[in-house]
Amino acid sequence: MRSGLYEGRLSHHRYAHRATGEVAHAFGYDVAYPLVFLDELDEVLGLHPLWSRRGPSPVWFRRADYLGDPSVALSDAVRDAAEAWLGRRPTGPIAMLAHLRTWGWSFNPLSIYYCYDERCVDVEAVVLEVTSTPWLERHVYVVDAPEARFAKAMHVSPFMDMACDYELTWTPPGEQLTARLRNVVGDEPVFDARMTLRRRELSRQVLGGLVWHDPQPSFRASAAIYRQALALARKGAPFHARRSAKIEVPNLAHSEGGASG
Repeated sequence: MRSGLYEGRLSHHRYAHRATGEVAHAFGYDVAYPLVFLDELDEVLGLHPLWSRRGPSPVWFRRADYLGDPSVALSDAVRDAAEAWLGRRPTGPIAMLAHLRTWGWSFNPLSIYYCYDERCVDVEAVVLEVTSTPWLERHVYVVDAPEARFAKAMHVSPFMDMACDYELTWTPPGEQLTARLRNVVGDEPVFDARMTLRRRELSRQVLGGLVWHDPQPSFRASAAIYRQALALARKGAPFHARRSAKIEVPNLAHSEGGASG
């Protein structure tokens, strides 16, 4: 099975800069993310009776929690996004690094979709689905190189200005997986989020451990965001009202519905 569980550390570092109100802050926590090849989704969910795609269950792949129109298969929605940005359509397998809805809760600040070539050897493109806090809006970015810089196009946090770019560096999933997303103003970093993960094979025991021993991974992510927001407010970080960047980007609609895949 190509799918796996990736465990490791996620860290955030906010630098003292005029874009951050000269407020520095840092934190980190342990994370565990399933990396699911979408063509193996049924096989992965079939490893444990409490994992499902058919309806509410302790761990539920709910199509509407992810990119695009829920009436469209997720793999097709990812390819549509990549094609809209890059002008070419990936044709190989798609792997998703994201939390599944667990005990009724779902939140992914960042979902990463790896678009492989037809041989499932090389990653041709990476689709990033970013979800803002507290507005729960979604935006997609697509890159086709292990290092990329692109304009920030959605207000993600009320404690970060819009006037910056993103710099992304990533490695393809293997025994290890890394991703680093920085906010930069000119050549100066103002925020740095990085993730370093190691792969484990999936099994009934591993999936059961996620149900019982790490029962609310996405809830912990939500709680951490609000806890750190409170810490920033106490430090006097300026609050930025939500606004949109004047950047032309593909508009990928998200609506409630229900096809799987």
